[in-house]
Amino acid sequence: MARKIIIIGGGQVGFYLAKTLSEEHNDITIIDIDPQKCKRAREHLDAMVIEGHGAQSKILEEANTADADLFIAVTRLDEINIIACMKARRINPKVRTIARVRSDDYVGPDNILNLKTEGIDKIINPERTAALEIQQLVQNAIAQEIMPYADGRLYMVALTPTAECDLMDHSLREVGEMFTELPFRTVAIDRDGETIIPQGDHVFHEGDKIFVMCRRERLDEMYKICGYRREKKINTVMILGAGKLGRLIVQHLRDDFNVRLVDKDERRLDVASRELPDVLLLEGDGMDVDFLDSEGIEEIDAYIAVTNDETTNLFSGLIARRKGVRKIIVHINSPDYIPLVKGLGINSVVSKNLTTVDAIMRYVLRGRIHSVMMLEGIDTEIIELSPSGNSSIVGKALKDLDFPKGAVVGAVIHPEGVEIATGKTIMGPDDRVLVFTRPNKLANVEALFN
Repeated sequence: MARKIIIIGGGQVGFYLAKTLSEEHNDITIIDIDPQKCKRAREHLDAMVIEGHGAQSKILEEANTADADLFIAVTRLDEINIIACMKARRINPKVRTIARVRSDDYVGPDNILNLKTEGIDKIINPERTAALEIQQLVQNAIAQEIMPYADGRLYMVALTPTAECDLMDHSLREVGEMFTELPFRTVAIDRDGETIIPQGDHVFHEGDKIFVMCRRERLDEMYKICGYRREKKINTVMILGAGKLGRLIVQHLRDDFNVRLVDKDERRLDVASRELPDVLLLEGDGMDVDFLDSEGIEEIDAYIAVTNDETTNLFSGLIARRKGVRKIIVHINSPDYIPLVKGLGINSVVSKNLTTVDAIMRYVLRGRIHSVMMLEGIDTEIIELSPSGNSSIVGKALKDLDFPKGAVVGAVIHPEGVEIATGKTIMGPDDRVLVFTRPNKLANVEALFN
């Protein structure tokens, strides 16, 4: 049954949320005060679009908030998001509300306003979600993308196997025969911009970016098979951008790494000096090669560019790469640019807009689906769901199921432990299953699990 979902804010986050949720046949209403954003939404989304202030009562009434199942406020202003959610709950006590809130004034430990008691069910802080993702990427230097599941017992890891590794020019089936207890399952391949959900006869090619599921304790073994012996441990990290995201990343990394924070703005460095008195702060321009050379860029193990200017982030990352830095992470605002960055030597691209969408989608439960996450730059989603007790897949081995092409089971979270999926894997009604699927196959996967 379609749900009625209202989204306040038609920017990057609101647009991608509306796009994703409308593809799942929900009834979407999107509200924004900007005529250009409304025009874009009307032209590209299957949604009702209302031009107006998302926190005004008359606009909320026009959107029929009284009948909404879910209310999501993701404008750039915390105050509008908070007030809109509070009003939505007053209009409709049963509606679930989600607000994007950046300021610690509203969510910090000393905050006198408890947003949950004011009717906001879930608060998403985009900088915090992005900072946690970057922390994972630094701690797992070989990975280009990494997502934890099952309280960190399972990982989805994206990486590019080396040309000389044992996988090259072999099919998945042959690799399975070569390694009788293969520690990972390949669930997607990005080949020259084309997304492949692999079957047994798919052959690994040089340059493939592969997405695998792996248990935490077997990560090193997986890296070795993909051609990576444990590289030199990351010790020194340089972060470009002393804004909120940069300062949060420092807080996550400073206990385990030697961190340097760079910015050309004295005011941002002043703020950072008060928050991070024990961190080395450098005034400089990430686009200035002489400055980077003077600070020993060749000796830096990881370079993270998170300024508010994605052009600066990209080009400074390319300079650091040219200077020999092994791990490069750049932040960009628009998820549309992610495919364009591939092939430029940048290890990892993070978008706090996309991490916000993912964080919200993890919370937006529907039926037996526990979470939905989009993979950056490829046409694949990760769905975490449980089979019903009456599902035809319960009690059968995966190899005996007519699983939809374009979808693959990556791992199963059993009540007693986690399992990387193989043809012998059997799912039970109490399990959570991680399925990698093209968006247009989601309905087929759901039908199989119901």
